[in-house]
Amino acid sequence: MARPKSRADEISAAAEPFLGTKEAAALLGVSVSTIQKMVEAGTLRAWKTQGGHRRVAERDVAAMKRTGLASPSRDSKLGPLAVLIVEDNPVQLKAYGKAVADWGQRVSVSYAGDGATALLAIAQRRPDVVITDLSMEPFDGFHLIRTLRGSKDLLDTRVLVVTGLSGEDIAARGGLDDATLCYFKPLSFPRLNGYIDALVQRRSAA
Repeated sequence: MARPKSRADEISAAAEPFLGTKEAAALLGVSVSTIQKMVEAGTLRAWKTQGGHRRVAERDVAAMKRTGLASPSRDSKLGPLAVLIVEDNPVQLKAYGKAVADWGQRVSVSYAGDGATALLAIAQRRPDVVITDLSMEPFDGFHLIRTLRGSKDLLDTRVLVVTGLSGEDIAARGGLDDATLCYFKPLSFPRLNGYIDALVQRRSAA
């Protein structure tokens, strides 16, 4: 799906430095098709030349590349537990909303609709816990977790996977590391509440 003309005109008029899709893919370590999906999702700004070649804003690619290397800020241990929920299913998000209401002010919750958006959010504020689905576009949960584990500044970030994939499906796609906890859908929210409560209690006792 083509980008809205107004956005394309903005980028062109600003004469921003640009990259080809292959260059952008190489810098981010993903496929060209993933770059195209990110453009369609609005995660990366892009436009097409008169010859039909897609150009991606270099500034956006650079910002995304820095995500795994930056040292995002973290609130004081005395503050609320920072939780980032990464989920693209509206029904599941609504269910999360009900659970979050029970957590109160002791937990600060933010949301992202896919792995790419989550990485940008993490670059701004490092969460204590990431609760993520696995099947998402353009960046899935597997990519998100690999990025987190590959950053020395994010090694202590807890990751909880909530997925509709089977154990066999997960294994076929490379599996999860030992530090990643996995709950299968349909999610037991009493179980999730217990997990969050345990982390809050541990934080208070630290």
